[in-house]
Amino acid sequence: MTQKKPSQPWRLVLTTPGAPVYTKHRSKPAAYRAVEVEKEHVKAGTSRVVRIAVEQWDVDGQRWVRYENVWAKGDED
Repeated sequence: MTQKKPSQPWRLVLTTPGAPVYTKHRSKPAAYRAVEVEKEHVKAGTSRVVRIAVEQWDVDGQRWVRYENVWAKGDED
């Protein structure tokens, strides 16, 4: 059985002090735009996120795969 790619094959893993929050996105650029928005929320004090990672859906393995660890609290940016 051939598996198809989901309509939102990219997601952010937003690590918070309580539990991770996941947001799904249609494209890699959309995911990275969401990273920048979340970083602004952290800077403004309206988000408790301490780490952001991007994951991509692996159609063959039928699982989420870490694409990049993008940001962690304390990073320069």
